[in-house]
Amino acid sequence: MTADVVTHPPISASDSGRFTSIRTVLGEWKQLFDGCNFIKRKERSRSRRRDVKDAKTKRVASASVAQRSSTRKSQSAELCVCDSIEDHVIEKFTALPPGIDPREWLATHTLALFDHVNALCGSLSELCTPATCQYMSYPGTAKAYYIDERGKRHLYSAMQYMDCVMSFCEKASRSEELFPTKYGNQFSGDFESHIRRVIRLLWHCCGHLASKHWDELGQLELRPQCALVMAHLAKLSKTFALLDSKDQQLINNMVQTIRPSNIASSGRGDDTSSAASQRWSRVPSSKSGSWGGHPTPAVLTCKPYAQTC
Repeated sequence: MTADVVTHPPISASDSGRFTSIRTVLGEWKQLFDGCNFIKRKERSRSRRRDVKDAKTKRVASASVAQRSSTRKSQSAELCVCDSIEDHVIEKFTALPPGIDPREWLATHTLALFDHVNALCGSLSELCTPATCQYMSYPGTAKAYYIDERGKRHLYSAMQYMDCVMSFCEKASRSEELFPTKYGNQFSGDFESHIRRVIRLLWHCCGHLASKHWDELGQLELRPQCALVMAHLAKLSKTFALLDSKDQQLINNMVQTIRPSNIASSGRGDDTSSAASQRWSRVPSSKSGSWGGHPTPAVLTCKPYAQTC
């Protein structure tokens, strides 16, 4: 048997020109709509009755399940990378590794914390003014005096107090005697006392931001960042005994108030995260550089920014 061979007639010049024009038009349309994102519209009922509900609407088994799902959704919207860092992780990267000089370790963490607190203060520099915060206050102290290097007491506004703290820390970070960066240079004898003062002043700034500007931090989406910086500060001061017992208790209470208690489970959306969600909603009454590597930004003159995750 022989198969019949089907032969197509040759394409004429007019047909070829028509196909070419079609390809040109399709190419122009593709180029025109290539960057557009088309969204499928939801189906709407054509009925004019307001009480008629769509039959395709999914039903929830009970009100508790609906409430649980809404809680997970609202909770996941608040969580970010800072919330994924658990307390045992903070304790692990704060503990002194074997073979490392404790002063080197303290210098690295202290100046990294200074960079973080400086960024938080810069973000609220336009919101914390002498009109809103006439005096510096933080948990445990309603009116704080700034004591300069000569021992003189100054009653400043909150922003002026934090400005003095940032200027003091910035000046100290560039001191070769306190934070040596050149090979062969040693730490000064008063290094530990200086570190204790820096940590205490950073706690004052963080305590003021968390207790007086918690709503503003929420609007800037900086609550998780502030809570993580506070937890890091509390863990470092506890590990190396940098704060007195009163300040250590105050900062521990503040961390327990503003930081979710069960971060890992709340990040995965477990059922046990409802307590953490309620605790998180309670309102309390730039890249971090290393001490020898990256210079810190200008003191409170950088553009305020909101660092979100």
